[in-house]
Amino acid sequence: MSQENVEIVREAFDAVGRGDLDGFLALIDPGVEFTSLITEADRRSYSGHDGVRDWFTEVRQTFEDFEGGPEEIREVGDRLIVRLRVRGTVAGVRIEQAMWQAVRLRDQRIVSWDVFRTEGEALEAVGLGD
Repeated sequence: MSQENVEIVREAFDAVGRGDLDGFLALIDPGVEFTSLITEADRRSYSGHDGVRDWFTEVRQTFEDFEGGPEEIREVGDRLIVRLRVRGTVAGVRIEQAMWQAVRLRDQRIVSWDVFRTEGEALEAVGLGD
């Protein structure tokens, strides 16, 4: 596994946790495509740096505070499977959630990520599911 790719993913989560949009965008390819659990009900996907800005604003507005990051990162084919845990307060209620991402990088930038509720869903998305 490319340790450099792992560090890029960790840096991206750190930037989100700090509220550092510019730092986050520096790690994201301008053509990025991704999904989010925050907008899961709408089945919305995001694209490009404008999509990143919209998502980032939604995260910062949804959570009174936001923290978390990767607990495990492993290479599966051309992607990284990331088990992460996020914590925050929404409408006065403290929540904590584990989730998984399938992340693809190219030229030291994140070009896509999809979010899943279970490890099995993430593995299936990269062709390793049941």
